[in-house]
Amino acid sequence: MLMDSFVLRKVVQELQVLIDSNLRQIYQFGKFTVYIYFQNQVVRICLDPIFAHICISDKEDFSDHHPSSFVMLLRARLRNAKLKRIEQVGLDRILFFEFDKIDETGERHLYRIYLEFFGTHCNMILVENGNIVEAFRYSSTSTRAIQRDHPYEIPDQKINPLEIPYDFFDFLDQTQTISQFMSKKVAGFSKLLLNELFARSQLNDKLLCNLNLSERNSLKYAFFSIINDFQKPHMYVYKNKDDLVVSAIPLRYLTGNVTSFESVSKAIDHAYGILYINQRLKQTQLELSKIVRDRLKKETRTLDALEDELRDCENSDMYRHYGELLKYASDQSQMGDTVNVFDYITGNVCSVPLVKGKTVKESSQYYFALYKKLKEKSKVLQTRIMQSRQQLVYLEQLLHTIESADDLETLDEIKQEMAQQGMIKKMRQHVQRESDFRKIEYQGFVIMVGKNNRQNEKLLRQASDKDLWLHVHEMPGAHVLIKHGDRPIPEQVVHYAAALAAYHSKARFSSRVPVDLTLVKNVHKPKGSPPGFVVYTNYETVFVDPQSI
Repeated sequence: MLMDSFVLRKVVQELQVLIDSNLRQIYQFGKFTVYIYFQNQVVRICLDPIFAHICISDKEDFSDHHPSSFVMLLRARLRNAKLKRIEQVGLDRILFFEFDKIDETGERHLYRIYLEFFGTHCNMILVENGNIVEAFRYSSTSTRAIQRDHPYEIPDQKINPLEIPYDFFDFLDQTQTISQFMSKKVAGFSKLLLNELFARSQLNDKLLCNLNLSERNSLKYAFFSIINDFQKPHMYVYKNKDDLVVSAIPLRYLTGNVTSFESVSKAIDHAYGILYINQRLKQTQLELSKIVRDRLKKETRTLDALEDELRDCENSDMYRHYGELLKYASDQSQMGDTVNVFDYITGNVCSVPLVKGKTVKESSQYYFALYKKLKEKSKVLQTRIMQSRQQLVYLEQLLHTIESADDLETLDEIKQEMAQQGMIKKMRQHVQRESDFRKIEYQGFVIMVGKNNRQNEKLLRQASDKDLWLHVHEMPGAHVLIKHGDRPIPEQVVHYAAALAAYHSKARFSSRVPVDLTLVKNVHKPKGSPPGFVVYTNYETVFVDPQSI
């Protein structure tokens, strides 16, 4: 979560520096993000429910982005308008910008942009004279409508916790639990802050009317300690499992990593940057994985069909034998279903089927031709089966590198590889920084781990013939290299590198993984094989636990 009501209050305080600035331009990035350029500052507004926030941001290049009709209207109405007010509505997740604009005809307008950060209903609404001019999202419920030309109505307000008197909790006698009352009646108390309230008060959630004097005092102390901490200038970004939480209050109940900031915008921008990249990473992984999985299914069906055809070719020797036997039949002009001939191999008379509509001689010639055809076809099929199996190994390896990629540079390299293999459209050529190998120093040795097929091949090209190469046995995984410079490699270093190879493989969560190791001179890439595909000889196998590193 990037922004609750308390964080929004600090954003509004920080945005006060924009008062009396002129709005220069409005840009749109993607579907949900709007950038407002003032004279000396840029404000980013994100209406994506996952990343909803507002903060002061850096300038960006939007030359290749196309604004929506909503942003085009904002430009027409607000360009060169002067910002007069920025206010939060109570302590709700609503704020507004108030602009003073004199249009081309000399007429004066007072516009407001309301920003509502209500989860899936995040919205940006342009209002003039109390009526809605345009909105990012239109909606209509039994209590409130966001529609063009309708009056803009503020939702019912909860109690502002910043205005609660010290004796407030002394007189609460509701038949509601603490969490029910705080979440429904007091603004800003999300589940996150309720957890903090219980952690500080050391209370369990119970009915307010059942609180004794000591418990009321504990609740009161916890509440006002939260309010007092809010008044301090610091901002906090917590890493909570796979999520990031931006808070205007130090959260004692969260035990994850925390980073402190003096500026609320810097805190939000920091968290947003990480979450945005992570989302792009996951989305790209999903898209590329689907392409590869579809290819895997198709290639598996192809291999099954080829193997079926090869099995049919196994009868070729039988057809040659038929042809040989029919050559020695007494009546070469005979026709019918079968003919009895002497089998020189078994020494018995046997029945040989004739080809429908053909004589014994013609059938013999047909069987010899069929034998030759199936033999030639068998060779072609064996080659194609070998290539298909290589392709399956390659696709499994490619899928592993996609799913284990941990940065966008690595995924970009994988996308380029897939484009070269004809799996996706060719990417636009642009200068980009190549991702680096994983490099680990262990007991004075440098161990290098490839992140994708491109790096795996580059790793081999740059290696010395005497370097030690490791790879998990018959399973998708990274190529690992130990650079030793002719020094003997201790067994502990070999086992550590083998554990790295197992960890960066499909067998990461297994407990006993076989890893092959050999010198680089024994590793070869077959001509015409897919990227990253190698064969190797003279290898040893060790068994390691990937979780031991």
